[in-house]
Amino acid sequence: MTEAHHRENPLEELRFALAEGDAEAAPNILGPSVFEAALAARSAGRPVDEPPAISPVEAFRRAVASLDGLLASLSPGQWHRPALRRLDVQQVVGHLTGVEYDFQAGLRTPDGPHGNPDHVASTDPLAAAQLGRSPMLTHDEWRVATTETLQVLGAVETSPARLGDVVTLHGLRMPLGPLLVVRTFELWTHEEDIRRAISRPLQAPDAASLRLMTDLAVAMLPAGMRRAGRPGDGRRARIVLTGPGGGTWQTQLGDSPDGSRADGPADVRIVVDATDFCRLVANRMDPATIATVVTGDDALARDCFTGATCLALD
Repeated sequence: MTEAHHRENPLEELRFALAEGDAEAAPNILGPSVFEAALAARSAGRPVDEPPAISPVEAFRRAVASLDGLLASLSPGQWHRPALRRLDVQQVVGHLTGVEYDFQAGLRTPDGPHGNPDHVASTDPLAAAQLGRSPMLTHDEWRVATTETLQVLGAVETSPARLGDVVTLHGLRMPLGPLLVVRTFELWTHEEDIRRAISRPLQAPDAASLRLMTDLAVAMLPAGMRRAGRPGDGRRARIVLTGPGGGTWQTQLGDSPDGSRADGPADVRIVVDATDFCRLVANRMDPATIATVVTGDDALARDCFTGATCLALD
């Protein structure tokens, strides 16, 4: 079992930070540089507010709308820019259309037969089918598919208990609520793939959507570590994700070898920007280049970062 506690009160995190700061004297040169960096990141007197809570359906809806707006702004030539693996922008949208069809099949028959569990291979035929096709038709097909999905999900919003229904998609079998957050994650990730391909600035999710994404990413971190062959063996990490949509978690990194639950202080404390952490989980950032503050077991921190990258679908 995995334990993840989200601390809602930022003053509690401040108390921890001050206590840790008292344990070791900071160099005299550090204070001015930290103050200067803080003011460059955000002007004084404007705290980061707690984002409003939204449903996973709303987060998915916002991700669809954001990507749709970007696609509508593309020039004909931008659709053919290389974007991901061997796919151009148009083929990435074809891939997403294939994901949509497979997701709809899972919603219709959650206990029925399922297709190819490989997330990439299952959609390769539809991605390849975009070659020589009008980008407008590709965009329209994806838009129709997502509209149909959102129509089905509209009924879920009126019956929130349905977010607990288990749905299967490409080998993932999980409650609909978390699965929609996974889908939100994917849409945002591929939107950023397209933005990189056409040299547009990257765009973080809104804070409310990002909060759902960070909650899920931290909860799934032990699973990613097991997948990477870096089990945490019950050790504990304190993960502090900064900025809008961030928060603080004290999480046990998998089960102890003897099956017991670990208590006591964290073995490692990791501080990183919330959006950068999500890009790491999407395997779109190199752990060696991500700006972090690590206190404690450096090797365990590296294992956490390696495990985070193994959560990506593609």
